[in-house]
Amino acid sequence: MLSYQTIGRPSDTPLVFLHGLGAGSAQTTSAFPGLPGTFLIAPDMPGHGQPEPADPSSFSFDTFADATLELLDHFGIGACNIGGLSMGAGITLNLALRYPQRVKNIILLRPSWCHVKQPDHLKLVAYVGQWIEQSGPDSARTKLHAHPDFQQLLTENPPVAQSIDGLFQRPVTPAATAVLYQMWQDAPFASPQQLESITQPALVLTTSKDELHPQSTADLIAAYLPNVTSRATLPPRYHDNTGYTLALNTALRKFLAV
Repeated sequence: MLSYQTIGRPSDTPLVFLHGLGAGSAQTTSAFPGLPGTFLIAPDMPGHGQPEPADPSSFSFDTFADATLELLDHFGIGACNIGGLSMGAGITLNLALRYPQRVKNIILLRPSWCHVKQPDHLKLVAYVGQWIEQSGPDSARTKLHAHPDFQQLLTENPPVAQSIDGLFQRPVTPAATAVLYQMWQDAPFASPQQLESITQPALVLTTSKDELHPQSTADLIAAYLPNVTSRATLPPRYHDNTGYTLALNTALRKFLAV
């Protein structure tokens, strides 16, 4: 079963919130230190925590969604609010499509996947995983820094480039390495038209100055979801973390209070 952290009282309304690719449960708990009336469950997806998965080749949005359901069963939760950031937003949509009876409200924070596999804006993240697997972290870092796309990003938006470079701070294990390209090679659903069947209330949150989480991806998703009750553009995460965190918590508290 997935490792996880929780914040709040189990008697409060549960919210499962799923982190982004290359992050972990600490990304969630640091962003939401205390949501009123909420029991926050923050899992570590396979390849991001313990125990180490036996078969990294099985990593996909389907298997990550199924692992999330196993965690809900562990807590005895039938249906609850579910959300996620980037990859976590993709898992959330996969859950809402495949197991709608388990999902109440959905929260999509800076979604980075839609229906297209191998999204171009995430290729450097995938390359890091492939390069580490092929030749080790030192060589992989040299390749990343020499790549023209990384050089351009470093010039135009240094904080985003630095976040990719931060992937080298992760554990170097088969699963932690493989997940960076395995998830890139997958997509949470096959076509945007499928999203028209998701009737749960949805909150969609994006930021500017964020090449890893394009506004166009969020716009496409929101255009097909039939029940987007709230949308907001937050201050840019990589440039104004304090303002971003404040606006994020304000938007989420308002959405969950309805």
